Amino acid sequence: MLLRKQMSLCFAWAASVKTRLTHFYGQNPAECHFTGLFWSFWITLALFPIGYGWREVMPPVCLIFLVLYYRRAWPQSVLARLTIFPLFYCFWAMLLIGVLLSGHPFASLLHAGTGINKGFILPFIAMECVREEKDLRRLVWACGFACFWQGLDGLWQAYNERDFIMGYPLNAGRLTGSIGDYAVGNYIALALIPAFGLWFILREKLGHAVSALLWLATLWPAFFLLMGAAARSGMLAVAACPVLWLMLINGFGCLKSYIRPLLACFATLALFFVLTPRQALLSLTDEGRWSLWEIAWRVFCEYPWFGAGAGQYNTAFRSLGFTPAHDAITISHPHNVYLDMLYAHGIVGCALGMVFLLGFLFWGYRRIRPNLLAERHEKAHSLYWRLAAVFWVAYAAWFVNGIFGHDFYRTWWLAMAMSYLGVMAGAVVNGLRHESGGPSR
Repeated sequence: MLLRKQMSLCFAWAASVKTRLTHFYGQNPAECHFTGLFWSFWITLALFPIGYGWREVMPPVCLIFLVLYYRRAWPQSVLARLTIFPLFYCFWAMLLIGVLLSGHPFASLLHAGTGINKGFILPFIAMECVREEKDLRRLVWACGFACFWQGLDGLWQAYNERDFIMGYPLNAGRLTGSIGDYAVGNYIALALIPAFGLWFILREKLGHAVSALLWLATLWPAFFLLMGAAARSGMLAVAACPVLWLMLINGFGCLKSYIRPLLACFATLALFFVLTPRQALLSLTDEGRWSLWEIAWRVFCEYPWFGAGAGQYNTAFRSLGFTPAHDAITISHPHNVYLDMLYAHGIVGCALGMVFLLGFLFWGYRRIRPNLLAERHEKAHSLYWRLAAVFWVAYAAWFVNGIFGHDFYRTWWLAMAMSYLGVMAGAVVNGLRHESGGPSR
């Protein structure tokens, strides 16, 4: 009897939800599609490291809502008003060079094609998810939530030697989280940076001490995971944030103003290195990356104009008779995104790719900076441009992370960069419309 009553209540609740959704869709289909798009993207960010399947499935789910939204509200979309859209042609041209002019086109297609349902569509998804300040606030909270639960997973793994999501063990004594590799340090570093925006949100209503306490309580597990994974490139990206933030505040005019942020950067790096448990923070002379970089450069010299092809690092250096000094012969990438783009796409393709990547970086810088300064100078209640700036810093930090980071087509890594690029672009386009007095939707 009780079970029957509970089931009838569930059916009644489901019917009520269906009725409300039908009414909502009937009144404003475009808004309904936007709601589905935003929250599916929010969940993608919040649960990003939960598993490979999640990162495979969620962007296409977001894409369905995106297409429906474009169908109903194309003139109001960010993409319809994105004047810098031609930069995407440079990106696509780089991809074509890396595949069609590769020494092994099909292998390069398989390597680059893994980003189609992930990194390549995420800029368009993310840019439509920012229409006003509350959207930026929610996306910052999504990153903060991801940092918190993934940091707790790192704590659990440090104690039990297996993470509680996938059961992954430690890798060479280093934490892996639910990603299953110590590259989780690079993930958590890039996720932490937009989560730093929680400081502005907390300070809006709370004092310095309480805000600092809550901010640290939310993010310290992620810092623990970063140190336990001992990913030096991730540490470098986090440590570079004060310098990147100051670029937005002071520009490039006064070099003296960079002394303190640089000191903060070096102090942060020193703290990370002191606290990390990794014994492999070896002397730099024993670092295998120097050999990998040299090999990538020599492969580039053999294929200078159009490169050896996407994902062909191992095949190319083996065919040329090169051998890594410290790493296994099966190593697949040079651990430097710039050399990875250079050997794979040559001068022509790499130049096109950097025009796309740096073009969005400088475009965002030139538009965010004056509005950020005005917002800070006027002590406005709005946090819009400060939160937009946090995503610009996160995108810029990806370039820093890439100095020792992965290959360009690493799916989860490219997905994060493209997500932040999209959020920044959407914030700029809609923020400028709000400043000019246009409608918010």
